[in-house]
Amino acid sequence: MHYARLGLGGPTLSRLACAALRPDPACPDAVPQATRSIGQALDAGINLFDATSCMDGMAESLLASALGKRRAEVLISSRLGARRNGTHSHPGLSRSDMVWSIEQSLKRLGSDWLDLCVVPHEDPHTPLEETLQTLDDMVRAGKVRYLGFANWPAWKAAQALEMQLRHGWAPFCFGEMHYAINTRSPEREAIPMLQSYGLGMIVKPLPAGLPFSNAGAVQAQGYLTGAAAPDGPRSNHRLAELMRDIAASHQASTKQIALAWLLARDAVSSIVPAFNSAMPQQDALHAMTLQLSPGELLLLDAASTPTPLLPDWFSLQEHQPTAQSEPEKSCA
Repeated sequence: MHYARLGLGGPTLSRLACAALRPDPACPDAVPQATRSIGQALDAGINLFDATSCMDGMAESLLASALGKRRAEVLISSRLGARRNGTHSHPGLSRSDMVWSIEQSLKRLGSDWLDLCVVPHEDPHTPLEETLQTLDDMVRAGKVRYLGFANWPAWKAAQALEMQLRHGWAPFCFGEMHYAINTRSPEREAIPMLQSYGLGMIVKPLPAGLPFSNAGAVQAQGYLTGAAAPDGPRSNHRLAELMRDIAASHQASTKQIALAWLLARDAVSSIVPAFNSAMPQQDALHAMTLQLSPGELLLLDAASTPTPLLPDWFSLQEHQPTAQSEPEKSCA
């Protein structure tokens, strides 16, 4: 297992994390299977466990049961600020709701602290100052150790960081992003902002973020039906073919190549893949051993370049070489 620092001020964590998934009530062996999976992750050297797969807290309870006395050996990440009942009377990032949310998480985890606290969304009904001051209070109280945000616009995260700096509040030290080889929109603004402020990045690829099957065609999943994704490469078919060729040369799957590509990105601190029947934990661990060559990385980067938007599109147009027209002939 390889490890990385989470930004300039965060903890050292494994490059691959383990997501504690909600057990399927219809499967009688779901809880024992999940417990074995967490045990295997511990044996593999994984020290980051994500408990945000469901907002009802079942993943947190399962993780607490599986870790037992080994709780102090690992880092646990969870989200707060779920909008209770979906009503305005319970805004997700108000002081009262955030305090309630963190207390409930700690109770389910059977712990006095949460290592990584993630703010998952914006709350238009709560002033940003109230949210950030409450986060600072929870850090000072010892209930939370490190703060992060999930998929905020770059300008909003920068605004929050400047506000935390101005007031002397505990700052965000990482961002949690949906990022994958065919979903590279964070490269436009989010990743440059994270790097500018010295923040780490934990990647949670969407189910559609690893869409390539070994059999051949692109899976019809979500908006990925063979056409270009809204923020994805111009041709998913071309990218899928390239990934299959590279996967064959490494005797690996295309999903493992997608993970290896992410692990090669300097901005990525850790990845939280969704382990399931399509991506078993052992397959994800094997991706840690794959070494893509510089040439393969260049080919993947070129094939997965997203369609440029303004102002990037305009900048590219400005730098395009233009054919010089012949000089006009004088009438003289």
